[in-house]
Formats: sequence, C-alpha cells, structure tokens
Amino acid sequence: MLRRPLGWLKVSSVLWQLRKEIDTVDDEIIRLLAKRLSIAEAIGDVKRKLGIPPVDREREEEVIGRWVNGLVEAGFDEASARGIAELVVRAATRRQTRNLYSVRVTVVGSGRLGKVLKGVLSPVTPTTLISMRDELPNSDVVILATRPTEETINYIRVHGDELKGRVLMDAFSVKSRMFKVIEEESRELGFRYLSIHPLFGNVADTWGEAVILIPSVTSRDSLPMAMQLFEAAGLKPVIISDPETHDKVMAYVQAAHHLTLLALYMMLRDAGKLGNVNIGAVATHSLRYTMRAIERVLEQIDVVEEIQEMNPYAGEARGELIKYIDIVNSAVSRGELSKVIEG
Repeated sequence: MLRRPLGWLKVSSVLWQLRKEIDTVDDEIIRLLAKRLSIAEAIGDVKRKLGIPPVDREREEEVIGRWVNGLVEAGFDEASARGIAELVVRAATRRQTRNLYSVRVTVVGSGRLGKVLKGVLSPVTPTTLISMRDELPNSDVVILATRPTEETINYIRVHGDELKGRVLMDAFSVKSRMFKVIEEESRELGFRYLSIHPLFGNVADTWGEAVILIPSVTSRDSLPMAMQLFEAAGLKPVIISDPETHDKVMAYVQAAHHLTLLALYMMLRDAGKLGNVNIGAVATHSLRYTMRAIERVLEQIDVVEEIQEMNPYAGEARGELIKYIDIVNSAVSRGELSKVIEG
C-alpha cells in the first residue's frame, strides 16, 4: 500500500481552498457577463429608438482592443485574449440584435444552404424555411436557396402574382447566366430583385463571414435593407456592381481554389496507398487545416461541379492556376523560389 507523504492533509486542504476560490471567481465572472449582456440589450433598445444601426464595427474593434490589452497585461497570451474578447463582444451584439427586425423572410429550398440561411436570419427577424413544393407564405423577402435552373425560373413565373411588391433574392454561386433573366422577370412581375451570394457553407459559426450583394435595376431600397439585415445577423456585406464581375472573381476564389484542394486530395490519397501510410496521422499542423477545407469541399462536391460547369470564367481560372503551378515548379528547379515569390 502506497503511503501518502507527510503533510498531505494540509496540502490537500490548501488545494480545496484554492479550488473554492476559483469557483467563487467563476461565479462572479458569470454574474458580470450576464449583467453585461443585460446592458447590451438595453443599448440595443436605445439604438432602435434612435434609429441607429445595430452593429457598430468601429466600436466593436475598440472594445476588443481594450479587452486584449487588459488580458495580455494580466498574463494571457494574445491569441487567447483575442478569442475571449471576440466571444464576449459577439454575444453582446447578438443580444442587441435579437428579434431586431419585423421583416418577414421566406427561404425557399430545404437543402444545406436553405437551412444555414434560416439559422443565420432567425435570431434577427422572423424567418420561414419551405421547399419549392410548399405554399409560398406571405412575407416581405423571398430568398431562393435553390439551384440556378429553369425550374427556379418557372417557380418565379408561377408565383409572379404573390411576388409582386416583395423583395426577391437568389443565393446562386454563379450569377451571369440567370441574373438578366430574373432581372427582366422583376420588371414584368413587379418585384424588387437583389442577388446575394453567401460565402460560407454549412459551418458551425457564420459570424464574421461575408455575403456578396449585387443590385439590379429594380433593387431600389432593398439594398440598404439587406445590408442592415445581414449585418445584424453577424455577416459582412460586400457589394459587387454586376454579375459578370462577380463570376470573374469567383472563378479564382471558388473554381480555382476548389480545383487546387481536390488535386491535393487525390495526390495525398494515392501517396498514402504507395507507402501504406495514414496521411492524416503524419499531417503537419498546417496540412490538418487544409484537410479540413478539403473535407468541406468533398461534402458539397455537387456544388463544386455546378460552379465549374456554369461559371463562364472557370476554364480561364483553371488555366491560370496550371500556369502558375508551372511557374513555381520551374522556379524551384532553378533554385529561385524566393526570388519568384517575392516578385
């Protein structure tokens, strides 16, 4: 039988007392955080009465900076300090924007994107999720989280009378093929059309993610309304002037990026077969992050294929990607990688 060292009871008592102090401090932190949320909610009410936008990014950065400085001085590392500060500020902003708007939103499309958009908007404004087969409820905004197909255009035409006077948004990943068609329908049927592109998929936390807004000739006041709505939901709106510019940019941001990840996935998969080695077990820290990105791409391979096929600039971006891989590869062979990368 192992003997406990002399003084064990005394040391154990000290440990118990210290843990009790920790519990007391934790309880006080929780109480103060709850009070902070309550004050944040009151600030939200005042903003609403004054007509002030609910989200103030400049103020958020100021508060986060003060938290980070204070926590670092208290002994926290900067990364942990920033993580804590951002969580606290995010919770306060969400409390301020909870049920902020009475804009009724209907999301059409019960797939991944439809569910994500409902989850993003529901805390801020009344949001309903339906499939294309369901009856279209009365709402102010209709978001099409569907595929950019003729079926979607037919859906718009069939519900033309119901859409009149409303704001219609499509959430397609590729714009140029359908934008002009829907814009023309908006003129004929009398709805306001604003195209959006949420730059996130089924992620655990969408706070701080970007959403692209592309106004049409019929958007009118729907653009500022959408910006306020998405900002209140924690997203960062980015305005792009036209669908062609959107598709040119997305050919590089999405099409070329997806191709890079899929090529790397196939190479690593086959390399593991050659040496009978589990690549995941020997992955570096940075490769593990890359592999998580690959997993997200593989989960929505149907969307990846759709973007590659429908974006008219995807082929050009793929060609540019191959060109730059050759440039980098050639630079490595000549021992001039640093020189080439630094430009």
